[in-house]
Amino acid sequence: MKSERKFHIELYEESDSVNFYTIHFEDEENTEFDRFLLEFTTNPKFQKDLQIIARWIDKIGEKGASENRFRPESKMTDGVNAIPIEVSKLRLYCLRISDSILILGNGGYKPKAQHNYNSDSKLNSCVDLLSKLDRYLKVRIANGSIHISGRTISGNMTFYYK
Repeated sequence: MKSERKFHIELYEESDSVNFYTIHFEDEENTEFDRFLLEFTTNPKFQKDLQIIARWIDKIGEKGASENRFRPESKMTDGVNAIPIEVSKLRLYCLRISDSILILGNGGYKPKAQHNYNSDSKLNSCVDLLSKLDRYLKVRIANGSIHISGRTISGNMTFYYK
């Protein structure tokens, strides 16, 4: 049986149009986004793909997190998306909260033959975490324990994931 893991949402980077947040598990040294970067930055095979993702993050930071800058993933009822929308070997999963708030998750290698994230356990777990976080956030926003104002999320930002 899987045990629950405690995590929180933390501000990762502020830009002109978007505040980027990420997920940090209590038992991990690095955030989910940092873990994604660490896994692929040392592999020359993925340098072009990381540059594509970095360009998309820069563009989102400058112009906002509008829906057309993301590849929809998961279900239509959650805000789980992927970067980039162009052809790439890598997928970075994220949770679009608004045009000015984006939560960067983790991701991984997605072979061309693989049609969706479900066929890879790592990619599936990245999407599952963000999908559950989306549900948790909606409940807390509705009950007033989390507030969104402009580019800021505040309130009870600690969660548990099983």
